[in-house]
Amino acid sequence: MYVLVAILLLIVLIFGVSSGMQSYASTQQSEAAIEQAKAMQEVAKIGQINAQANFIMILTMALVIVISVALIAAVVWFLYKRSLSQRAGPALSKPLPISVPRERDPLDQILEIEKLRLLRDLRGSNQPQLTDSQPVQQPENDPLYWLK
Repeated sequence: MYVLVAILLLIVLIFGVSSGMQSYASTQQSEAAIEQAKAMQEVAKIGQINAQANFIMILTMALVIVISVALIAAVVWFLYKRSLSQRAGPALSKPLPISVPRERDPLDQILEIEKLRLLRDLRGSNQPQLTDSQPVQQPENDPLYWLK
């Protein structure tokens, strides 16, 4: 009987140790889960900080691009205005050239004389027309003597 009590005591002791080990393992597993949750929380915080840093970087790049485009547009506009003022400036600042009468082309003179003769004929001039039988007088100072 002592043996039976010893065996039962040994079985109870084995179950107790087994239960204690199982509780210890559960405790360790819970602590690991808690540590994992803390680590995940830290990872989430790091992810949030990373997202904020990315947002700030995107805003900074957008601002740099907008400023660059504005600067380029301002430079192009300035150069355009400067080229317009250079084109208009010399024309406005220089005095207008005085027109010097140029020597007329003889062909232009002949055409003009013919126009005058035609106009005289159309008007029905009262002046007598010269014929081949009348002698032609050539005054020395009148270059258009033959129109009369």
